[in-house]
Amino acid sequence: MSDVIFVTGAKGGSGATTCAAATGLALALNGERTLFVDGDTLCASGLEIAKVDSLCSYTLGDALGGACRVKQALINHPLSPNFYILPTLGCNDGEFIFNAVSSLAPTFDRILCDGVAIGACNRAMLVSEPYPACVKSASRAAATLKDKGFKKVELVVNKVNGGLVFDGAILTPQEYATLTRCELLGVIPEDLLIPLSKMKNSTKKAFNTLALKLMGNEKIFDVIKPYYGVKGKIKRKIRYCI
Repeated sequence: MSDVIFVTGAKGGSGATTCAAATGLALALNGERTLFVDGDTLCASGLEIAKVDSLCSYTLGDALGGACRVKQALINHPLSPNFYILPTLGCNDGEFIFNAVSSLAPTFDRILCDGVAIGACNRAMLVSEPYPACVKSASRAAATLKDKGFKKVELVVNKVNGGLVFDGAILTPQEYATLTRCELLGVIPEDLLIPLSKMKNSTKKAFNTLALKLMGNEKIFDVIKPYYGVKGKIKRKIRYCI
């Protein structure tokens, strides 16, 4: 049985789509046949983040209209033969999306659904930012997911500035998980280079660690590590000068 994960953000701009796409690629690079379902039916933002918008021939909107079959809407990402993307662009029929995901589930090891097909998912991944103002929205989102039948909600703390954590200016990811009553699944460092092909090496390592956690590993990416020691002290000083 494939692992179908519902990915959602605690609020707008949390980076749920980016995390879903990047985690999907990391899983694929670790040998998992993975599908990322881009839930943006209006703009297909997931295709832009994954940098495959130019490779899109059909979407689920076309499948809904009878122009193609669901499998013809799949896009194989050039960075891995194991990574596929399903755009829902133009498809406003939730039941059709649910049926499409359910029909594809047997052919994939992992499926990450970005805000769609919640009924087809067996686990939930909540993405949130690490700031105190986000705690309440994350707690509410986690409670809503539990009300929908998910026994546990796994938290990914995104856009974490390790220097601010080191200085105590923001919560540690572990503290954040405790306050929101979620299980900490992953920590992603702050990175403005969003497209998959341009991520920093540290961000790639963080998503790889997250992928391995989904596969059974217990390790959490240490976002504070670069700020220890002499080099870390210099890095913290430079950060305050910028």
